[in-house]
Amino acid sequence: MFIRKLHLTNFKNHEKKVFSFNEKMLAFVGLNGVGKTNILDSIYFLCLGKSYFNTSDKLCVKHDEAFFRLEMQIAESDYAKVVITFEKAKKKIIAINEIKHDKNSMHVGIFPAVMLSPDDNIMILGGSEERRRFIDMTLAQISQDYLQKLLRYNATLKQRNAFLKMHQEKAIDKKLLSIYDEALIANANIIFEFRKNFIDEIQAYFEKSFQFLASKNEGYTFQYKSDLEKDNMANLLHKSFEKDLFLGRTNVGIHKDDLIFSMKELALKDFASQGQQKTFLLALKLTQFNFLKAHLNKVPLFIIDDIFDKLDPERSKNLIQFLDQEQGQVFISNTNKQIFQELMSAPIQIIEI
Repeated sequence: MFIRKLHLTNFKNHEKKVFSFNEKMLAFVGLNGVGKTNILDSIYFLCLGKSYFNTSDKLCVKHDEAFFRLEMQIAESDYAKVVITFEKAKKKIIAINEIKHDKNSMHVGIFPAVMLSPDDNIMILGGSEERRRFIDMTLAQISQDYLQKLLRYNATLKQRNAFLKMHQEKAIDKKLLSIYDEALIANANIIFEFRKNFIDEIQAYFEKSFQFLASKNEGYTFQYKSDLEKDNMANLLHKSFEKDLFLGRTNVGIHKDDLIFSMKELALKDFASQGQQKTFLLALKLTQFNFLKAHLNKVPLFIIDDIFDKLDPERSKNLIQFLDQEQGQVFISNTNKQIFQELMSAPIQIIEI
């Protein structure tokens, strides 16, 4: 996939922007606060149908405006044009070659993309939700089956939690509760198997990616943790019934899954330096890139926001070498264009913002 043109209207801080791209490597350069990250996010949005940074589409509308519109034009593809429009209080519309998608979820996987941002350190420092998001956004791009089951699981979980909360102080209809339980069970078991197989498979990808970046092994590992490793979903729900009812929420299931990141068997968030954390995250994103490429037989877009801070020159050079040898398009942002001139041997289009 090769994006030739990008149009932004009322997207975040950009009122009207049009970019033409003629190289595989693109760099947006400018001072902090001018909107480089927002441009990269617009590309991610066009690929995945949602922002990388904002959970609500409303937050992507420029202040005091009522809508935003994004468009990308693609060279040498069956998908010549992708347009996403959003108006406040209305449904988001995604159209490919002027044909609208019935569901946003159907857009995921057509244009694979990997994004790396300084905010990704929340995957190490934050709660399990961020690490599940990494797993889900990877698997959703290779499997509509996974994505649909995840959406159904989350919808059922929300309904079950509301039902439990409503019946905390009165008799509960166990027959109705069993309907929610059956839906959770059916989807949870399949999601668990997807995630388990994914983590098993990417171990080798990660080791190769880290070795490429750092030229050594620093003892990083990650481990999948799930309630379903201990028991099946039906038994877990049965055992947790009294606790669920007392607390008014579901306390077991794949919505509690986590990835445990370690360095030489110690918690990564407690013992790794900022540079080590960044290298780990970078290797994880290269792993995601290689996994998507292998499963989709497509080269994903790689979108990189201000990555060179706290990354030593050797690893920066290794990253550029990796990106240069791939066939896919790469979009990078940085405050200093000199770094690209120093690191890049291949042609690069520098766009000053």
